[in-house]
Amino acid sequence: MQTVEVNIDQLLLDPNNYRLHSHPRYTEVEEKDIANKMVQKRTHTMIEGENREGIKDLIDSFKTNGFLRIDNILVRQYHSPKPQHSPAPLYVVIEGNRRVATLKALKEDMEKGFSIGNVDERLFHSIEVVVYEVDDEAYTLLMGLRHVSGIKEWGDYEQSELIMNLKQKYGMDTNEIAHRLGMTKQAVKKRLDSFIAMEKFRADEEYGEYFTPALSGIFYELMGKKDLKEWLGWDSELNDFTEKARLKRFFGWLSPGEEDDETGVKRPPIIQRRDELRILNKFIKDEQALDIMEETGSIYEALEQSAYYTQEGFKNNLATIKKSLDKITMTALLDMDKQTEKEVTAIINTIDKLIAGMKRVMRTE
Repeated sequence: MQTVEVNIDQLLLDPNNYRLHSHPRYTEVEEKDIANKMVQKRTHTMIEGENREGIKDLIDSFKTNGFLRIDNILVRQYHSPKPQHSPAPLYVVIEGNRRVATLKALKEDMEKGFSIGNVDERLFHSIEVVVYEVDDEAYTLLMGLRHVSGIKEWGDYEQSELIMNLKQKYGMDTNEIAHRLGMTKQAVKKRLDSFIAMEKFRADEEYGEYFTPALSGIFYELMGKKDLKEWLGWDSELNDFTEKARLKRFFGWLSPGEEDDETGVKRPPIIQRRDELRILNKFIKDEQALDIMEETGSIYEALEQSAYYTQEGFKNNLATIKKSLDKITMTALLDMDKQTEKEVTAIINTIDKLIAGMKRVMRTE
């Protein structure tokens, strides 16, 4: 491997990059055609996406922060079978295609007179890359190490804490953090809110000792659940929960219960995984179901007995049935085979029984 400085125009986007294989317009390109201008233009368009959505996060980040060399851009020298118009060697990008595509897009913007923010235009004439000659097997393994097993992503707690530090220590608002990190404002706000919720749990005198970073995924899930946030009285202006008693109760569900008199073992927390919070959100407004959950220690038992969830499910099922019936045409009914006719008759009989039962209930009332 060796490090060289090249002009951005010497870098060829890889038209066979794994990232592009799922694109509906992807076709495999032979080595001899990689430097073809139309191939490069098509590759750039596929990486950019419609309205540059595929690189928007990097454009925002580069224009705000400048080009930060966090990871090397890996390339291999392109040995063209055709005569080159330029004596300067060409290189195919192995790792860093999105970053190179972003720089090429910003170069185009600059040449059209548009602002490129904090990107130093000298970068377009002299960018450092690492030349790495690999065969097909080594290339495939490299892609696997980078994008399959990959660098382990931080947990929810670490991500949320870093974003809160940007806000508190460095005075960045949500909009600036989003631009600098290439995130949406909604994602940044959710991270900030979840960190606030976690810190309230940590600071709780009764339950704070049970907080661990492993619970951070639950709090991140919490701040994306509308019904749960309303039940807890989340106020986005105050950045606080107004239903303090309910918040205390919620902390109890995340903590071990009292010791069993016979075994001396504490009951495990009712909620231990983020997917259980999604279940809780379905019946959080059903007080009777919450009592069942606390009594049995089972979120699944509470869901089964939740009248609120059953009613909501019934409404949703009716809406689905109506949509399906609306799609049935008279032609389809007339062309039914015997088996389908039996099934339709059975459905009609079931509906007749339901109507008869409703009438009996209404008469008794």
